[in-house]
Amino acid sequence: MGDTETKSFLIINPNSSKSVTDNLKDLLPIPPKTKLEFYTGPSTAPPEIDGPETSRQSTEACFPDLRDNHMKHDGYLVCCYSDHPLIYKLREITKKPVQGIYQASITFASTNFPEKFGILTSTNSWEPILDEAVKTSFGGVDIPLFTGTVAANVNVLKLGDPKYFQKLVERAKICVDSGAKTILLGCAGLSGLENKLEAEFDNVKFIDSVAFGSELLNTLVRFDN
Repeated sequence: MGDTETKSFLIINPNSSKSVTDNLKDLLPIPPKTKLEFYTGPSTAPPEIDGPETSRQSTEACFPDLRDNHMKHDGYLVCCYSDHPLIYKLREITKKPVQGIYQASITFASTNFPEKFGILTSTNSWEPILDEAVKTSFGGVDIPLFTGTVAANVNVLKLGDPKYFQKLVERAKICVDSGAKTILLGCAGLSGLENKLEAEFDNVKFIDSVAFGSELLNTLVRFDN
């Protein structure tokens, strides 16, 4: 059954860059009957996450602090676009829903069968990682609906800079030319750009993985009660 009480979500930025968190605060819509609180990784966390090693470092930096000081919420959203180990560490210590933005966006893509989808991400290092993550998410097999991951080759902290927007459009076009009708924004640094990107293409949806992750978390929390 659903629940109409106000719920508290912790929106977790597992890197140490407060600018990423501030962007999410400004742009993230608040679901009804929900209070959002925001967390930025401590100074020992990497300023950006670019693969398995920095994912591990961010988990080691964030988990003890979260475990000791921030486990009072009804749900948790980890805002790194990957199969981030912090998600699983938090699930070990709480029965409340813990969701990652990558997993949320894949859920969205799977509901739009048979439309093809692609992922637009930040840097080249993520292309093979996310391609493999999608394969794993669909049972370890390649799926023809996935057109692949395309990196903008723009640093995470610069993705919102208007001077790089045209580069995002050019890279997104690779997904579109491969048949994608849905493009998942594969980095929290791309949050808030979906409408501008959609204006550049005909009949292509761009999905803000953080915004959808928050909405999905809201659903999971309500049905968890």
